[in-house]
Amino acid sequence: MRSLLVICLFLQLSLFSIGQSEDLRIEIDKIIRYDTEISFKKTPGFVIGIIDNDSTYYFSFGQKSKNEDILLTKQDIFEVGSVTKIFTSAVIESLVAKNKLSYHDKLNDFLPFEYQNPRLSHISIENLINHSSGLPKRPLFFGRKEKNIQNPYEFYSSKDLLTFYRDFIPEKDVFEYSHTNYALLEIVIEHVTKKKFNDVLMEEILTLYQMKNTFADFPEQKTNLISPGYDRSQKKVAPWSFNSFKASEGVKMNLNDMMIFLKEVLKKSSIEILKYDSLDVNSNALESDGFNARLGLINGWHTIDMKTFKIITHTGKTSGHNAFVAFIKETNTAVAIFANSSIGTEDLGLQILRMLNFNWKRISNI
Repeated sequence: MRSLLVICLFLQLSLFSIGQSEDLRIEIDKIIRYDTEISFKKTPGFVIGIIDNDSTYYFSFGQKSKNEDILLTKQDIFEVGSVTKIFTSAVIESLVAKNKLSYHDKLNDFLPFEYQNPRLSHISIENLINHSSGLPKRPLFFGRKEKNIQNPYEFYSSKDLLTFYRDFIPEKDVFEYSHTNYALLEIVIEHVTKKKFNDVLMEEILTLYQMKNTFADFPEQKTNLISPGYDRSQKKVAPWSFNSFKASEGVKMNLNDMMIFLKEVLKKSSIEILKYDSLDVNSNALESDGFNARLGLINGWHTIDMKTFKIITHTGKTSGHNAFVAFIKETNTAVAIFANSSIGTEDLGLQILRMLNFNWKRISNI
């Protein structure tokens, strides 16, 4: 009798979950149709992951490639571009917790003597993480090493980066969203651990959370692991390869692993565990336009101040892929979207997050 009750309860919960999933898909269809300008000609397909309290849902739209009428799945691997930075920040946080590093340590102390810049002796690990170093988005004259606009980091080496840093003369010391900051953090991490960035990422984050399909270095150079991606002219492009900047934009992963990571972040008792109060930044903080002075930064994540709560988010793109991730701690909700086009899905992620929170009413009632 007890076994029968357990089976009945399981079936009821399963049917409830299926019903919830169908309702969510209907609402997402409406958002795509009426509230966005998503074009399946420009973005062949995308896959969405949603966390709503204890439930996780996955939805696929469009197709995996222009030549295959196959849906994307949570197991398909994407480049996540600048979303890499949230994992690099998590690595730093882990190293700090193990007393291998301090947020107040100075960058110069981790660089070979011949590449230290006395003009930048004030720059700390914290400055790099929160983009307050004053270093530019990419190094000056970065394009001189670029042989293929669709693969910008292939020939830019760590030595090139260190040479730029050594010779850089600062003009300002304010917020500027910078890939350079995280490329330098890669050098710091490798100096502290005496290991390659991919190996440290594996040890500090991926193994701990059992994220089995996330990496910065291709296993045995199998670039065909990556889902097909398309540029703005709808041409298929190869995945990026990295001579440096892996800790800035080099992570590849599937949506299932991203949702595992988001669940771990949401388990934290407070977002303030990410160490820092938000900084006032300008609208260049995100790679997409449309935000204003409500933007802030917490340990590598971007924040959008909604007065009564914060949206914690990050975006990223490569020549052929686009990634969005966001969550609200107060309601235990999160959304991630991986798209197989550099154009991505515009503001769909934030629209879904709004819908999950009943147009933010759910939060205002807390």
